[in-house]
Amino acid sequence: MSATSDLITIRRPTAVPPPANQAPAFTLDASLAGKTIGLRTDMAWRSWQLIAEEWARFLERDGATTLPVETMSQVGKGGHEDRTRIDTWSEKVDGGFVGLGTCGSCTSFTIHDSVTLEQHEKPAVAVVCSEFESHARNMARFLGHGDLKVLVMPYPLEARPDDELRQIALEYYPQALALLGVQS
Repeated sequence: MSATSDLITIRRPTAVPPPANQAPAFTLDASLAGKTIGLRTDMAWRSWQLIAEEWARFLERDGATTLPVETMSQVGKGGHEDRTRIDTWSEKVDGGFVGLGTCGSCTSFTIHDSVTLEQHEKPAVAVVCSEFESHARNMARFLGHGDLKVLVMPYPLEARPDDELRQIALEYYPQALALLGVQS
């Protein structure tokens, strides 16, 4: 610092705090019978695709119709097309599961797409791996959806054998339904 300067600038490398008013979180508050439940997958994660396929079978067994949607891009023209597809999908479902948050950018888009569903006043459950739970909850809070429901699965999922993934699907299905607000 020069001897003539009395001014010090301190930079704060943090995001602006989230808004004080948070958006409401929605719940199904009904049985699955006659409901359309969305399952948003990402072509990058075979593990989540397999779990979502298992959940689709369970949901249909339990009386729901399922509507899958798969995203492929996060940025650019493809990313824009994916976000438009998620917006349209959100209009057609009664609620849904969005995954998989198992890396930084995938967690960000899992939360973003879950928030899109909630903005349509539909219940959403964001599915993330334990390693990315804090990031998911911070991003949801930053986007004004601090009460967004987040289902936390083990990390890593991707390298696990199919039989183990099927067992995880079975184990976490009741928690997923509870977070969505499914009533018996």
